[in-house]
Amino acid sequence: MQKLTSITQFEELKAAFMANKSWDAQYRLIIQLGKVLAPFPEQMKLASNQVRGCESTAWLICTENNGLYTFTMESEARIVRGLMQIVAIIFNNKSAQEIALIDCDELFAELGLLNHLSPSRSNGLFSIINTIKGVNSID
Repeated sequence: MQKLTSITQFEELKAAFMANKSWDAQYRLIIQLGKVLAPFPEQMKLASNQVRGCESTAWLICTENNGLYTFTMESEARIVRGLMQIVAIIFNNKSAQEIALIDCDELFAELGLLNHLSPSRSNGLFSIINTIKGVNSID
């Protein structure tokens, strides 16, 4: 199996999901992905960085460098951390225009992800995505 820290592209992520066909295996994969989520600075766990609409407490910071965006995220829930790592793989190092064109419904369908998440977990996931897309709508 590919080292999870080396997964940086959606196609690599998709291959990891395909290699773990059962939902139990995919769930474990998501939890493992959460363990490689980039560290989040404790001093940035502020209300202004909280993601609204997540059942679990979640934070997100957007950084722009030369027109490309990077998202640093954190949650106290292991599954949410894993979902955040998936979101980071999809959105990090993209321009605002690229981010605006990303169809997460299609990407998550390719992973088979939404079939297994509870409605509240799906809502939280899309709250993170909407926050990311909202950050970039000002460009």
